[in-house]
Amino acid sequence: MKQCIYTVILLLTCVVASPRIYKQIWKNSEVSKPKAPAKPAVTSQTEKEPEKPTAETPDSSQPTSENETTAPADTTETTTAPAAPVNNFVQSGPEYFNDALFIGDSRTVGIRDYGTLKNADYFCDIGLSAYKIDNAYVNGNTVWGTLNAKKYGKIYVMLGINEVGNDIESTVAAYRKLVDGIREVQPDAVIYLMANLHVTLGYENNVINNERINMLNSRINEMADINKNICYIDENETFDNTEGALQDDITSDGAHLLAKYYSNWCEWLCSNTLSVGGVPAETPQAPGPEIPAATEAAPATTRLPQNEEFSNQ
Repeated sequence: MKQCIYTVILLLTCVVASPRIYKQIWKNSEVSKPKAPAKPAVTSQTEKEPEKPTAETPDSSQPTSENETTAPADTTETTTAPAAPVNNFVQSGPEYFNDALFIGDSRTVGIRDYGTLKNADYFCDIGLSAYKIDNAYVNGNTVWGTLNAKKYGKIYVMLGINEVGNDIESTVAAYRKLVDGIREVQPDAVIYLMANLHVTLGYENNVINNERINMLNSRINEMADINKNICYIDENETFDNTEGALQDDITSDGAHLLAKYYSNWCEWLCSNTLSVGGVPAETPQAPGPEIPAATEAAPATTRLPQNEEFSNQ
């Protein structure tokens, strides 16, 4: 009987207590569930935070700090410096020298006596130098008398071998004075500054050598100004050997050409005439043949006299 009573009491207790137990279990289960993230509040378009630029697409609208500057884009176009005016040399015939005057020393005497340009005028003498030219007489006339006697279209100047052993600056000053004087007297003429001819390696000494000749030629070249119709021409390209010296087989004294090679020099002069404005000076002609190797020394009568030549000032 007691056992039945206990069973009834247990059942009643379960009935009474079960709602609370179920309620507590349900509450605990709700707490253990993960909560969904809260949705952000929707803001107006003007209140939205601007997106941060990525590294691949930098935002140029963002201001820089005081210590941070942005280099401006280089929009400058690459330009090339204008090329300096160059000589436009063309081939001309011997008639180009109808109104030409050659001024020079014994090398120019060789062009006059053994060359083919007989139609040109010459003021040249053995031993002539830039120092002596003001007081020198050729055929009873000074260089200034010659320049004032007629109008020349071209004037060739080759001086310097006789004064190459002197102070270079003094020689250049005397040479420049001559060129300035020529331009004053003959303002319309083309002035050709001719390089001094090299000597052979065997001829070189402490006073006259190709190193000093090159130094002087370089300074003479600096006087050229194509805008003023003053140009520099260098015939050594025709007569030099591979060592930059006068070829041994075209000279008998180491300093002057054999007579038969002055015609080659004249042909070279014809092929190096200045064209003003790109217009050829005369009707083009075929260039002259290359210099053949000398097979025998020229007779003594073809050599230029050497007295007073290549003397120092």
